[in-house]
Amino acid sequence: SPGLLSPAMAGGVFAIDRHYFNEIGQYDKDMELWGGENLELSLRIWMCGGQIFIIPCSRVGHIAKKHFQESPATKKAIRHNYLRLVHVWLDEYKEIFLRRFHQKSITYGNISERVNLRKRLGCKSFQWYMDNIFPELEDSL
Repeated sequence: SPGLLSPAMAGGVFAIDRHYFNEIGQYDKDMELWGGENLELSLRIWMCGGQIFIIPCSRVGHIAKKHFQESPATKKAIRHNYLRLVHVWLDEYKEIFLRRFHQKSITYGNISERVNLRKRLGCKSFQWYMDNIFPELEDSL
């Protein structure tokens, strides 16, 4: 068995074929610092024809700072990244996110390159993702 299918993955602790990663657009170069890139990549993989597996017996090391406090700049970068993800991948569901988290006034940069990537890859809708990959998500909306 190749592993367990998963609707999303953690950022920075995954393995992916380099050619496939390049083919599907790598990371969004206009995301800042960190935060949200794992969800953006997860949605892109599933919605654009790929799959995500968790391998239960795998081991991954991660060194983290002992004490980490999110600075205002870090919080702003995370919001920026999530807004990029929301506006490219969530389709009509973006309004739920924007209402719930009051994020309409925060800038997130030009997303036309990522929107074009989604079109070029022939990706499915977010509704398809919820219906087929993560139906439990609908219950929390």
